[in-house]
Amino acid sequence: MTEFTKTKIHFALALLGSLFALHPYLQRFEEASFQYLGYPLKVSYAYLLLAGLLALCVYCYGLTLVSERPHSWLERLGNYSYGLAVMVLPFYGGLYLASLLAEQLGQSHLAWAAPGAALAVGIGWFVLSQVFALFLRGRLGKQDRSAKAEQLARQEVVSLSHARELFAGQHYDLSVMETWRAIEARLRRALLARGVNLQKANPEALIHAVKRAAVVRESTLGLLQDLKRQWEIAASSEPLSKEAAESALSAGRHILATIPVEDAAASAGAA
Repeated sequence: MTEFTKTKIHFALALLGSLFALHPYLQRFEEASFQYLGYPLKVSYAYLLLAGLLALCVYCYGLTLVSERPHSWLERLGNYSYGLAVMVLPFYGGLYLASLLAEQLGQSHLAWAAPGAALAVGIGWFVLSQVFALFLRGRLGKQDRSAKAEQLARQEVVSLSHARELFAGQHYDLSVMETWRAIEARLRRALLARGVNLQKANPEALIHAVKRAAVVRESTLGLLQDLKRQWEIAASSEPLSKEAAESALSAGRHILATIPVEDAAASAGAA
């Protein structure tokens, strides 16, 4: 989970907390309502809808805490729920204005137009609220991708530093594993810049996605396969020699040098 997602959770929880703080005051107006096309719409309905959407938003974001695997559809649903929650009060206000318009027309020579005008305004306002919610979801999605790209860039730097330190300390198995983590972070950044969200976290799925997206050349793909085999040995109980670890680190440096980054973070933000 990125820091941006955590910030979104905190903000949604803050809004929920504000709703609970306002609840004692809203109880005084619990029965307050207005008529829209003959149906009573209570103020409490807007309160419950807003609280429900925010709770769904926090739930979707919270599920991303289960693992480090990407949950793109959950984050999109959370972003959409947040967008709808933001539009609850304006939407309710639009319906109230539509009811006032219908009431005014009902007292004039255009009384026959009252139901149609109220319905047209209500539908138009509903469509506008959906467009705004989708727009907000898209903006949040771009920021999600940008924050994820920055997180992967930091992970790559840290893993490379750890790999050198572990190799110097003669922890050859661990140095190869950290090298693979750095390569994986760079490849995920490159995929993210191309709009590819990898659903599976295993190396085979990563290499398959990289091959399909043409992120690396064929020669580099061979080095990537070799590094994956060295990673599998390092992750097993079989000891890894210094020469094998040195070769893996050298392959890792070459792979990183051939993967175009063209600033994946900026690309993700501009996507």
